[in-house]
Amino acid sequence: MLTYSNWTSHGTTLRCIFLAVILLILTLAISQSRYSIYTQLHTQLESSTSQPVLSPRELAGNYTLGFQKLLALSTHSSWRTRGLEAAASLTGLEFTIPPQAQTSEEHIQAFQNIGVNRGTKSPAYGSAKAWLAHIDLLKFVIASDFETAFIVEDDVDWDTRIKTQMSLISDNVRVYTGVPEDDPTPFGVNWDVLWLGHCGSLIVDEMPPPLMYEDDSRCETELYSGWSKRFLREKLMDGHRQVQASFLTVCSFGYGVTKEGAKKMVNLLSKGADEAFDVALSGHCREGKLKCLVVNPQVFNHYEPPTNSGYLSDVHVGDGQGETNDEFEFENSKGTTGNIMKSARCEALFHDVCMRPPSEI
Repeated sequence: MLTYSNWTSHGTTLRCIFLAVILLILTLAISQSRYSIYTQLHTQLESSTSQPVLSPRELAGNYTLGFQKLLALSTHSSWRTRGLEAAASLTGLEFTIPPQAQTSEEHIQAFQNIGVNRGTKSPAYGSAKAWLAHIDLLKFVIASDFETAFIVEDDVDWDTRIKTQMSLISDNVRVYTGVPEDDPTPFGVNWDVLWLGHCGSLIVDEMPPPLMYEDDSRCETELYSGWSKRFLREKLMDGHRQVQASFLTVCSFGYGVTKEGAKKMVNLLSKGADEAFDVALSGHCREGKLKCLVVNPQVFNHYEPPTNSGYLSDVHVGDGQGETNDEFEFENSKGTTGNIMKSARCEALFHDVCMRPPSEI
């Protein structure tokens, strides 16, 4: 017969056995979990230590082109961003499109009016809105604590050989700026702006001596379209690009910034009082307030829908230059990109080249 005391003793024994089993299971689980974590860490360490150290020119040919981040300036999803994503996928690049703040009408108008009483130039509405968007993205670079970043507008295009082009740019920017051999950075940091995407840059004798280098992916001068064509004809032989100081550069299709450069740009460019962001940036470069390097001719340019499609950019619409057709009209029609021999956008979307016809403007 089982007495109360025996039952109690027996129950206590069962509870002890039960707790011991639970403790054993937990111990095994924790041990397994720790083993799993350490195994993963060991695997990662083995993987990282077995990888060869990449040279600066090899880093310039990676998925962010040697910058800490590739950033695209865009207000919403459209044919522009879809083309950007297609071109990036084709060429193995990774762009981030940070959300853009909604700028109030009052803010835009106030920015337009900076310096008006002093007789300074003022941006039109669309240009002012785009200018403020660039400043917001520069603030994002600063807040994110990026050492370097490369900023593009969302209709930008580049050559399918962009990674090879960037390796050459790395080689020559490092030489031009005197980067030490043991500095592993692709471009050094002895600059504020590395202007790679533009629609022309002046070449004059008053500039510091440029550094010319061979690049057979560059379009021939006679095929070039843009206002700076005559300077290329007179000052730069075919089959070559050059790293140079920015004396007069137009259009901000793609530009690199250092952390310190971004801070300087926000401080200088938040003061407005000029006709457009790129014009103001070019002025600060020319005056020496910013250290700006240019690769000439450009390696990034903007893609445009066909001329007969009724396309007008958001900036031009905002500036009162007319209205544009619905964006769906541009989605499946092949346009053109100036001075890019093998367009990444057109190859990705249409399996074709699409270089704009040559011109002097």
